Amino acid sequence: MLTEGVWTEVKVGEHHLRLFSEHNAQGVQASVYNVTTNSWIAPSEPVDDIEAGKDRAADHARNYLKRAANLELPSLHWKDSRVR
Repeated sequence: MLTEGVWTEVKVGEHHLRLFSEHNAQGVQASVYNVTTNSWIAPSEPVDDIEAGKDRAADHARNYLKRAANLELPSLHWKDSRVR
């Protein structure tokens, strides 16, 4: 169950990613999902807090875009996740 969190979406070239930083039943976690390939670039990993999760997810996305297509990560605009 999600208790708190944020997410953002990035579309660069042919790459479409979703970044998450969420506090759920397993603790606070960061992850990055590749919408284009329907696969996880970085599955959920524990982080200290939501802000650290945002930084960690952005790092994963930045590294992926650089490695996959020599693209830069644009500015991120985080949105609150819906609490269920």
